Amino acid sequence: MVAVAYLLHNVYCALENAFEQISRTFENHLTDSAQWHRELLAKMFLEIPTVRPAVLPADLRGFLNDLRGFRHLFRHSYDFQLDPEKLSRLARDWTGARLELLAALTRFRDTLIARVRTEQ
Repeated sequence: MVAVAYLLHNVYCALENAFEQISRTFENHLTDSAQWHRELLAKMFLEIPTVRPAVLPADLRGFLNDLRGFRHLFRHSYDFQLDPEKLSRLARDWTGARLELLAALTRFRDTLIARVRTEQ
């Protein structure tokens, strides 16, 4: 269980690092320092016309918000027990969402590359 929890924690950390780089590149600000993790994730679902497409499709919002919440709990709670059922559900959800998430990130990259090529 602990290995799965660390894996899910690390997956979200890697995603959040990518989201932060995207945000810095295109928007360069987060308005609520107390809720910046939540705000950052929400931004990834927004299309910003003439700036960038949405990074993620809306149907990944619930899963990624759950994963974000788990990562926060796992990282900041020093006295809690992992719930095997919740952890199993999150791991199953990750398995189901992984390919869609990778496809969305690939589409985002490909769209940016195409825009750069048309501007040259």
